[in-house]
Amino acid sequence: METYINQLLEDIKASLSNVPRPYIPPEGVNFWDIPTPDEEECYAPVRALEELTGISKDQLPPAHMLTDDQISRLLAILNELLNAYNWCFVLQNKVPERVQYATIRENFNQLVKVKYWDTGFFEVCQQGSEHKQCSLGEYCQCAFYAELFADFVDEDLTPQEERRRALDIEIRHLKKKYDDDWMRYYPYHLDPDYDDDDGNPYDYGMGWEEDDDEDW
Repeated sequence: METYINQLLEDIKASLSNVPRPYIPPEGVNFWDIPTPDEEECYAPVRALEELTGISKDQLPPAHMLTDDQISRLLAILNELLNAYNWCFVLQNKVPERVQYATIRENFNQLVKVKYWDTGFFEVCQQGSEHKQCSLGEYCQCAFYAELFADFVDEDLTPQEERRRALDIEIRHLKKKYDDDWMRYYPYHLDPDYDDDDGNPYDYGMGWEEDDDEDW
């Protein structure tokens, strides 16, 4: 199997070297000619991911046939491949590598929109799948969001209440996604306790102070 995995890695590297790029004329691109995200979503050509990349689902061995090291190597280069073809594999919570690989393999025969300017996203489950019945199982992304928003209802809120709700949702999200490391990503900008003296949200040190003495 190791010999086959090494050859598969070489095949994927070859695909990475042949990623199509948008044609840019010598005089450059006119800003007004770049489509909006909605326009590209509507008009982007659709192709089979297998055809686009030259890598087929059948080339990817089932997860149960692979060692943890082989899974890790394949997952890393498959993520690189999907990013290069602008069809990114994105998950919102922690998922074991073996489950991630199995999910990519299971859904690698999907159709994709060939986007050059906006980001496309790999479909992690087939349309109509019930929660937790997809290849992600207990790590189902649809179930993740359903549980995240389960206690919230539509209602008229003040801006302050909206912000508090956004803070609560984001903290729930971070705890599910990062477990014990969630505080590393704390949304200080949503927490009014971290506003400055003028009531401006925390700016993570990205703000700047105007030099009143500078001669313009």
